[in-house]
Amino acid sequence: MDSGQRRVIALAAYAIALVLFVFFFARPLWSWMTWDSRQGTLDLGFLKVTTRPSFPSDARAIGVGLILPILLAAAGRIAEISKRD
Repeated sequence: MDSGQRRVIALAAYAIALVLFVFFFARPLWSWMTWDSRQGTLDLGFLKVTTRPSFPSDARAIGVGLILPILLAAAGRIAEISKRD
């Protein structure tokens, strides 16, 4: 592979990693962080019911949203600096 091909593979890996991170971790994290308690809470005095979204800590959010993008970025970086022709 020449350097142009390695660069395209690295950029594709970075782009896929960014998309996975945004859709599977950053978007749920943003909705969790920006939740408004005044609009999403039913307070009956003795019982408080909220509609706050859960923190993105499930296996899909961590695996596909954090670990897989890190691995893809690392693979892209390795492909980019590889000197084999």
